[in-house]
Amino acid sequence: MLDETVDEVVDDPIDESVENWQPRDSAEGLPPYDVVLVPPFPSMRVISWLPKIRRPDGEAERDSYGDQILGKRAWFALDNRRLHVLQHAAASRWPRRCCVAVRCIEEVPGGSTMKEIRKFRTTTEGRSVEVGIRVGETETFTWPQAAPPDSLAREDAIETEGLYAEDLWDAVHWAPRAVAAGAKGEAADEGHPQQETKDTRREARHAAVAAHQNKNKARGDDVHHGGRLGPCPEMGWTYIDPRGAHQGPFPLAKMRLWYQHGYFLPELPMRCDERDAFVPFLHMFPAPNEPFLGLVMRYPA
Repeated sequence: MLDETVDEVVDDPIDESVENWQPRDSAEGLPPYDVVLVPPFPSMRVISWLPKIRRPDGEAERDSYGDQILGKRAWFALDNRRLHVLQHAAASRWPRRCCVAVRCIEEVPGGSTMKEIRKFRTTTEGRSVEVGIRVGETETFTWPQAAPPDSLAREDAIETEGLYAEDLWDAVHWAPRAVAAGAKGEAADEGHPQQETKDTRREARHAAVAAHQNKNKARGDDVHHGGRLGPCPEMGWTYIDPRGAHQGPFPLAKMRLWYQHGYFLPELPMRCDERDAFVPFLHMFPAPNEPFLGLVMRYPA
C-alpha cells in the first residue's frame, strides 16, 4: 500500500517568479531545493520538539539529579506513514533536493497533540523509524537505504533548526500549488483540525494577555508591579492556551518538564494558584530566578 502511494507523489517546481518579494515572518531568500513533492494525502504535521535521550532498551537517560536528558531541538513528524512515503519519494529523486509543504503545530501542552507526543519514543533522536505491523516484527528504516547506491557521495543534506515556524520558508509563498493540494480533505481528516495561520495564533495569544491585563488595571492593579516572591507551589499551576482555554491545574514537576521542552512563550498567561491573577509567563520568574526551580513572583487577583 505504501509503495503504491509513493508512485502517486508528483513534482512541482519552486515558484521563483515571486523571488523579489519576501513574505514576513519566514526564512529569507530562495529556498535551497530543486523540487516540491506533492503527495496524494493532506499535509504532514510537524512539531518543534526536544526528544528524550533513550538507551537502546528504550529507557530514558537521566542526569545526576534524576532529570531526563534531552537531545537537540528539531522538527519531528506526527504522521510517520506520510513521512515514510515522502522519504521514499525524495530518495528516488536524488541528487535533486526535495522539500514538502507541512503544517507546523505550535501547541503548548494540554492540547490534543500532546496525546500523540506521549506515544513518541526514539532511541536515535528521530534519525530512523521502525516499520512494521506488530512490535517485534519491525525493521529499521533510514532514508539513505532507499537512495540510489551512488548517492551517498553527497552527504550535504539540509537540516533546518527546529525552533520556530518563522525560521522556515513560507510554503504559501513559494509552493502555493502544494499547499492547496495538501489542504484538500484536511477538514475530513480525522484528528487533523484545519490549519490556523501564524498571525491568528499570535493574535489569540496577545488578546488573552491583554484581556487579563485590562481586567487587573480596571481594578487598580498593574501586572508589572505589586507581585511578591514566594516558593514555587507543588500544585495549582494553570495557564491559558493560544485558543483562550484554561489548562490545568498541573503539578510543578510537569511544568518544569514542559519548560525544558521550550513550550512556554514569554507572553503565555499563567498563574500558580487559583487565588492569583493570570500574568504573562515572563513576569513570573524575574532574574536570576530559574523557572520552576525555586521562587516565583505571584500577583494577587
